Amino acid sequence: MPEGQKDLPQAEKRAMDADKRYARRRTLWTSGLVALLAGLFASIFAVVTMGILRLALGIPTPIELFGDFSLKHIDVATFIRLLGIFNFSKTKPLGLALLGMLLLGTVLGLVYAAIVRLRLPVSGYRPARREWLTALGFAVVMTVLGGILFRIELPQNFVLGLPYSWAIVASLLGLLLDFVIYGLALCLSYRALLPKVQHFGETAVAQSRRQLLTRAGVTALGVGGAGAAYALGSNYVSQYASYDGQRTAVVNQHTPPITPNSEHYTVTQNPIDPGVDINLWRLELTGLLKNGGTYTYDELQRLPSTTRAITLECISNSVGDHLIGTAIWQGVSLKALLDRQGGSLPSASYIAMYSVDGYTTSLPLKEVLDVDPLLAWNMNGVALPAKHGYPLRMLIPGRYGEENPKWLTRIELTDHFVGGLYSDQGWYNGPLHTMSRIDRPQGMVAFGQVIEVGGIAFAGPRGIEKVEVSADNGQSWHQANMQPAISPDAWVLWTWDWTPVHPGTYSLVSRATDGTGTTQIEKYSSVVPNGATGYPHVSVQVK
Repeated sequence: MPEGQKDLPQAEKRAMDADKRYARRRTLWTSGLVALLAGLFASIFAVVTMGILRLALGIPTPIELFGDFSLKHIDVATFIRLLGIFNFSKTKPLGLALLGMLLLGTVLGLVYAAIVRLRLPVSGYRPARREWLTALGFAVVMTVLGGILFRIELPQNFVLGLPYSWAIVASLLGLLLDFVIYGLALCLSYRALLPKVQHFGETAVAQSRRQLLTRAGVTALGVGGAGAAYALGSNYVSQYASYDGQRTAVVNQHTPPITPNSEHYTVTQNPIDPGVDINLWRLELTGLLKNGGTYTYDELQRLPSTTRAITLECISNSVGDHLIGTAIWQGVSLKALLDRQGGSLPSASYIAMYSVDGYTTSLPLKEVLDVDPLLAWNMNGVALPAKHGYPLRMLIPGRYGEENPKWLTRIELTDHFVGGLYSDQGWYNGPLHTMSRIDRPQGMVAFGQVIEVGGIAFAGPRGIEKVEVSADNGQSWHQANMQPAISPDAWVLWTWDWTPVHPGTYSLVSRATDGTGTTQIEKYSSVVPNGATGYPHVSVQVK
């Protein structure tokens, strides 16, 4: 109570206070406007907190968690349509989600104001217990809701590469800190911005000056926070994985048997790919195993290893495209690793694989073990490049690339299928299709000479029995010569010597027959959602 009011009768003091109170309509308008401003400021401070945690410790932001959650709850047709709308950009939808979060945080300021129900003008700058408890309640409720809603997305970490359980704890703590900062900033800025009672003995000018300075201070902090948020966002965008969708290079219309690391195709779901602190990273084997286990990177590398050439093809590889490559991979056999743990229990029927970026995929266990998968830490004689999954990736011959997860951290044997990004959207979840491709010739060639037609064919562990080529758009076929496959899981290179009978335009076509005697599918289909099929056609001008 102001000093000069101590000796006033209680009835007189209550009358003075009543005279200072705003009318109901004025209270609603003033508190509503201030609540929106406070909600905006609090949202900005929360975004700064999220950015720091994301860039420094790899803890996913609520925006990213929401994005991952949303992508698993749309079908593949909607996903492809959204890719077109955003021109295949991953930062644009994240930016819109950020704006949506700022808007939601701003509107929540009104909810906060409605709960605390302060009468205006307020008597001071220090929040009352009800305000503190409401702010704390906001933080707890939002953390609990986030934990429940994003429970599948929580086990991810983009800087440290934390193990599965640690990543869950870190993500939950990150959510709690994000929302605590939001609640505190909302509580303090709302109280600071509200009009104050003029104290006895204080002039109106002095009171106005003090409130102006307070509001200017809060505004300056908000502007500073917005600047920090912009700087953090720029840092985030500067690390964007722009290589996504890089195709394997073909040199002078020739495909080398082994693809150099820098020229191997790459695809990623992430705006920024994860990093891994190798001292913290672990591979966890769990689920329906006789003995679970955990391995460090060094412990894995001390195990007996094997080296194999394995071809990887993306499910988005269209007919005649180059989202396919072959490398020499070194690692430990999945079979050998499971045997070290005593093998699987009889009820184990699926294998689920988890990566440090939150990516998950699941396949029938028997089908996986039948093709002898490899847990690889080397690619073409060097440690896995970051964009190819350092420190460890799974290689499952005969499956499209999205079922060969990178940045692997956990393997779980289960009695049920475990959903993931691609499977939840409705993408194909089976063995890859037999394919062939014509690499040469392209464009125009000279008449009167033998022309080498060449390319690749691939069918995973089914192998390639033969490749046929047609120079008349499939009316007649000629068997090509095949180089021996460098491994049962790698592509084959083929050639056919062609002598055009006259100048003109020719349509070259190829088809492959796999080791089971089944010829690749002739009917054309796009990559969505089952992987591309069809014979490749190349138009050649002979002059």
